[in-house]
Amino acid sequence: MKKLIGGLMLLIVGLVGCKEDDPQPKSISDVLLDQQDLTILRAAISHAGLQDAFKTSSVTLFAPNDEGFKASGYADAGAITSLPPEQVRALITNHVITSPLPVESMPFGLSNPVKMMSNARLFLSNPDGVPYLNHGKSVKSNILANNGVIHIINRVIPIPTQSLAQIIKNTPDFSLFRQATRRAIAGDPRLATFYADTLGSFPVDPAYTMFLPTNQAMIAGKFSQAEINATSPIVLARIVSYHIMLSRLFSSFMGNSTVNMFDASYTATLASKSTGLTIAGRSNPTQPANITKTDITATNGLIHVIDKVLIP
Repeated sequence: MKKLIGGLMLLIVGLVGCKEDDPQPKSISDVLLDQQDLTILRAAISHAGLQDAFKTSSVTLFAPNDEGFKASGYADAGAITSLPPEQVRALITNHVITSPLPVESMPFGLSNPVKMMSNARLFLSNPDGVPYLNHGKSVKSNILANNGVIHIINRVIPIPTQSLAQIIKNTPDFSLFRQATRRAIAGDPRLATFYADTLGSFPVDPAYTMFLPTNQAMIAGKFSQAEINATSPIVLARIVSYHIMLSRLFSSFMGNSTVNMFDASYTATLASKSTGLTIAGRSNPTQPANITKTDITATNGLIHVIDKVLIP
């Protein structure tokens, strides 16, 4: 009997020992430490004082990798930690959904609205089982933790704070397009949306994508300040509206396609080439505009910068 009891005690001790040796579930904070390409994000989380939040809160984190930070203008961890902690905290929470959301639970399709922990409204796309947050593509998905899930993305997603009209007003290189828009309103009053310096009551709907020519592109297209003033509002309305789509189109989803513009009877042609993205107007199809900067995010849409005026 003593031998039997002794054997049972050894078995129990052995089983308990095995359980202690088993891998313990890790929090999101712990999982981030295992990912070699998240050094800037870890520095940002530490600087923002969010380490404990990612140990206990049940969330989904869209984690920008180091290349994503660099592609978004943050050269290294120092570029983030030099910012005020509250600013970094807002930026990090702009990548967090306040519940676990693995890929298989995401809605299919493009630009499904989602509210982030920052209170910003961003857009989740899942066209083919690969999730995107705005234009940030997941390069590694469904990294599970005991308090949520991580999707590693290749961009940092800023919080949109200005309307399209406000961005145009506050960007000197769009001043000629803004002047053309102001004059074009007499030809098409609907264009006032792109001139009014206001966020509006419902700044996220409807949504637009604008292909904005720089001042240099406007001058090259014969739309200097004097030429704009000499052009009829009806003609200008046709030109201005031909640079506007009635939906969001992030650069990640641009390919070789034809898209409808503000007036649905007018289309433009997008192309994805080895040298980059282009868009061509109906009247200048052999001289497409290069898209030189993408995904400037407003509360009511997107801006892509182009180097030529599109002619309908």
